[in-house]
Amino acid sequence: MNNKKADIIYFALVMFVIVALPFGISAYDKYLWGEKIPGDAKLFSLTGHTQKGWVLGSIKAVDVLTDGLNTKVFTPPVIKVNKGDRVVLKLTSSDVVHGFSLKDFGVFVNDGIHPGKPRMISFVADKQGVFTFACNAICGKHHENMSGTIIVKA
Repeated sequence: MNNKKADIIYFALVMFVIVALPFGISAYDKYLWGEKIPGDAKLFSLTGHTQKGWVLGSIKAVDVLTDGLNTKVFTPPVIKVNKGDRVVLKLTSSDVVHGFSLKDFGVFVNDGIHPGKPRMISFVADKQGVFTFACNAICGKHHENMSGTIIVKA
């Protein structure tokens, strides 16, 4: 009888860890990134993928794993901000090492955006206009599609 109680306790403990761990990681992630993001900043997440290019937000794992079967078309992202806004981009990769370049604002990531290791970049949108960002590391046969647009309004 004691072994059965111990088994139930161990099982409950393991289930608690399995259920609670993602919540703990998420809370820690928010805490960690929250210290690095100014309160008035406009935050955008971009995910790089060799087949889909830059995607605003994240790419689901099923989209990466079933890429050959998926006919869903991803369009290059367009980010809209106002002149004077502090912009923070959380850059991630879903597959290979990517780079990032937004030359009009002097933003370059030359040492890579590695899968599983988000990079934060920040700049002030101090110029009005339409600006292009792109991957600056050859990342695959569709590398030329790794671009997007930032529109800065007056």
